[in-house]
Amino acid sequence: MEGVTTRRRLLGGAVGLLAALLSACVHYTPRPRPPERIAVGFTQRTLSDPQLRALLERQLPARAWPRPQWDRADLLVAMLYFNDGLAAGRASARVATAGTRTAREHPNPTVTLMSEYANQHDGAPLWLWAVVTDWLLDAGARRGARIALADLAAQRAGYDLAELTWKQRGALRRAAADLLITEREIALRETVNTDRQAQLDMARRRLEVGAASRGDLDRLVRDALQDEQQLHDARRRASLARSALAVAVGVPVKVLAGLKLGWEQLDDPPAVDALQLERARDEALLARADVHGAVVAYGTAEQALRLEVARQYPEVHLGPAYTWDHGIRRYQFNLGLTLPLMNRNAGAIGEAEARREEAGAHLEATVALAWQEIDEAIRQWQLARARLTEVRGPVYDAAQRIYAQTARGFDAGANDRTELVAARVAHTLAELQVLDAVRTAQEALATLEDALRRPLEGPELTLTATLAPASVSNDGVTR
Repeated sequence: MEGVTTRRRLLGGAVGLLAALLSACVHYTPRPRPPERIAVGFTQRTLSDPQLRALLERQLPARAWPRPQWDRADLLVAMLYFNDGLAAGRASARVATAGTRTAREHPNPTVTLMSEYANQHDGAPLWLWAVVTDWLLDAGARRGARIALADLAAQRAGYDLAELTWKQRGALRRAAADLLITEREIALRETVNTDRQAQLDMARRRLEVGAASRGDLDRLVRDALQDEQQLHDARRRASLARSALAVAVGVPVKVLAGLKLGWEQLDDPPAVDALQLERARDEALLARADVHGAVVAYGTAEQALRLEVARQYPEVHLGPAYTWDHGIRRYQFNLGLTLPLMNRNAGAIGEAEARREEAGAHLEATVALAWQEIDEAIRQWQLARARLTEVRGPVYDAAQRIYAQTARGFDAGANDRTELVAARVAHTLAELQVLDAVRTAQEALATLEDALRRPLEGPELTLTATLAPASVSNDGVTR
């Protein structure tokens, strides 16, 4: 009778424990994402999205809606809202953050319910019951190293997200500048193309009356063909720039059709004084996400080595047990150890030491490369600024002056149309040369900002904090 009561108690306790465990479980909720629905959702994105408007009003208050024009700050907020690459990066960061909780959880014990049927000496049947548990002692260096590795992985994911955000911002800036400059280039080249056609028509008429040579006409034809090819190339580059801008923002290209872009000081990038550059260089070496990522990678290698060193010592398992045998209750206390007889984890320790050396070398290389990138970016920026000043010098002034004088002479009847068109072509070509210098200066400034990992001018300065990983939160930029 006592055996039956004991079995009932064991069964009732097991059922109660199982029910308690099941009640605390998280239930699975399916969230299917069919590709066709994702495609439809992408094609329906628009810059008039109500949630995007709310985000813009929080980040950039006191601005008109709808926007008469979109500047880089507006586009940056839209990028943080729409860009799918950043959404994937934020998801990866959340995975790493979730791993810190997992690392801190203690391992669950195992429970084994044992039963045995036997016959007594007198032939009477008898059931034997036992409950055996196994508890892993999770403490010391192993647990500390595991938690530290998870924390470092979360930090690394945050720096990776910051680096990804900055790269996407750089792509956005370059695409917007390229599109604006190339559209202006197209307008200038269309003017040149029209004037070239006028020159050809006038040269043909002069050739017919013997006032021009065949060589003059051939030269004009060659120049006209070259200008047509350059116009075609400019239109192709404008299309590519518009597509690149759409990719950076995260919207279909059609959304940007008719969108007016604004960029103050596009033609005259502001100068950055030497002291500011030196200060920015020192700050960048301590603030660049790739440098921080390399530091975290070295810390991760350190903790990985610490974990492998801890693994050369035995794991300790405690196994309390209860047995009911012939009406006798027995309480057991088992101790389990992993004996390091075959190896002392020397191979894994050696690999971890080598990886730490590798991470240290990578850290030093990252810092050196960052310094070199900043140093070269400063030189290129200074050269681009000097080139922009030179291209607006005497030759440009002469082209403007000659065209103005020729236009006045044409109006007064002192110059013919041939001279006017030739002067206008020269003036437009000078404008194209200035525009090319502006493109070079903007690209050099973008490279300098990339090296320093910070915007140096423009409306984005009000959104510098937005580029930090902590501000890229679920309620701020996700859909």
